[in-house]
Amino acid sequence: MATSATIGNLQVTALVDLTPPPRDVSAIYPDVPADDWGPYQDFALENGMWQTQFCAFLIKAVNGDGPIVLVDTAMGPGEEPGKLLEELAASGVDPDDISAVVTTHPHGDHVGWNVSYDGDSPRATFPNARYMLARADWDYWTSDEIAANVPAIGKSVQPLAGLGVLHLVDGEEEVAPGVKTLPANGHTPGHQVVVVESNGETGVIVGDLFHNVAQVTETEWCPMFDWNQDMARASRRDILGRAASGGWTVFAGHLKIGANIGKVSGSGDRFTWQSV
Repeated sequence: MATSATIGNLQVTALVDLTPPPRDVSAIYPDVPADDWGPYQDFALENGMWQTQFCAFLIKAVNGDGPIVLVDTAMGPGEEPGKLLEELAASGVDPDDISAVVTTHPHGDHVGWNVSYDGDSPRATFPNARYMLARADWDYWTSDEIAANVPAIGKSVQPLAGLGVLHLVDGEEEVAPGVKTLPANGHTPGHQVVVVESNGETGVIVGDLFHNVAQVTETEWCPMFDWNQDMARASRRDILGRAASGGWTVFAGHLKIGANIGKVSGSGDRFTWQSV
């Protein structure tokens, strides 16, 4: 199975930062009865457990020219350091080469490499990049009552403003030629996906639109992480519907590497996933 795909003249590559231990699926999807997982045991779970990974996506021209975009920065350094910088190096990309970092949403497993520290002094890990974050997420997550209880915000998000690299996004916005943000709110107040268009082909990096491949079919299912489940369901169905009708290639960071790039078919509230 593929770890990258070309969308016209642009290549999108999945980079795995960290693979955490599996977790009890009932803890992640508390509203889904255990028996309902039966049809999905063989391909959506691992030994009955929910297994995810923390991914970023690299977008660059096939010929190497033009801007280089990084979508999300995964879990970052920590007790178990992530491998994103090593993955970028293996792809021939230096942190200085990145022209834009798009944050689909500021949960800790999507912003971990935003900022590096020299002692107590923060610096942008990708110093030449605009860090693009939805304004609705910035307003919500940096509010006093939220930021005080979410360490990743103070460590990896709020410093971006003082470093002069933060760019707040309202709605759709071009990131680079052929790359744009598209709101898909619900998982968080400002959750956004990234659409890649080139030579008549389209791809979409879906952030946390779904956390397990079963949700492509069972679009009603929501994990405990969704901020507003009704909005999350509506966004999931909208983006999957566009992807199915348009033949888009879908890049899903929380699915297993090698099976997290695919196509969807179907309509309404039920779709089918096929890895490419």
